Amino acid sequence: MDKAIDVRSKISHFRILIIGRANAGKTTILKKVCNSVEDPEIYDPAGNKIDPEIVKESAERGEHNIYNQLIFKSNPQFIFHDSRGFEGGSADEIQKVTAFIKYRAETNELSEQLHAIWYCLPTDGNRPLLEAEDQFFRISGTGKVPLIVIFTKFDGLVTKAFQKLRAEGKNIRTATAEKLELAQRMLTTNYRDPLNGVVFKPSAYVQLDDMRLENSSCIELINETAKTLTDDALLLLFVSVQRNNIDLCILYVVHTALDEEGLASMVKWTLAYFPHVWQVRACFVRPLAIDVADRPAIPRTCECRLIPSALVDFRSIPSALIDFPDAIIPRTREYRFLASASH
Repeated sequence: MDKAIDVRSKISHFRILIIGRANAGKTTILKKVCNSVEDPEIYDPAGNKIDPEIVKESAERGEHNIYNQLIFKSNPQFIFHDSRGFEGGSADEIQKVTAFIKYRAETNELSEQLHAIWYCLPTDGNRPLLEAEDQFFRISGTGKVPLIVIFTKFDGLVTKAFQKLRAEGKNIRTATAEKLELAQRMLTTNYRDPLNGVVFKPSAYVQLDDMRLENSSCIELINETAKTLTDDALLLLFVSVQRNNIDLCILYVVHTALDEEGLASMVKWTLAYFPHVWQVRACFVRPLAIDVADRPAIPRTCECRLIPSALVDFRSIPSALIDFPDAIIPRTREYRFLASASH
């Protein structure tokens, strides 16, 4: 697992391709994931910032570049690529997406590879799976990249279920009580069953209500994405990049630390899975006084190595804290922890 920390120290971004029709709620989901009320900044493949007006004009002409990178100021450690989806049934659009996935899969640089794909399917309309979407799942595939299907606007499907029950003669009270169960059956029949029958099955499913609501949450999406990541380094990267679910950080800290022994391991993994630790620019652990029987009061200083990416190798902290014969820090020792976060 130390290899995962080594990889994480070299890679600061988690890269996601999001696919979906117009009005599928893609931008709203990304804003919720990144805790942002602002639109993302857009960069070309070389990392040059693009004027939003230029992007808007291109979109109005029907032009779209899936290679452009969407980054939110609130969480710049996520890099998103956006596909328009296949609502027009265009074989050209499918070819662009599959070519992009293949291109990212062929690079040897882990930081340039796709790490996950989110496919948004709105459930509040009258068209479940389009022919082009069905074709994508049947013949394209995503290689080793986990594909999470997001059923968006599920509350709209619940409304349709309620209307269906009322049309069948159910009274308001009965229709209200039965609408959620019917909506789940409709979701299974119209979406899940067809997707379970394709060649390239999704790695996971998530259903979301209207993400524009203030009390809406993307925690389920974060959790399910984490479950699909089988590579330890990518899992550590994702969990330590997302900032929506602290419970997820705690879960993986405990799970990983319990597989090893010692206080050093617990401290190391406690630090590793939390987002803001990876943004520390400088870190010092300095005992101000050491008062231990049969030992002189020798001041010690441990300076964590500052690496080029401005991430700190925090694994030297545990050894500084417990570098004593009995591996216990006496209460008489006073420690000062100084850290300045990067901006």
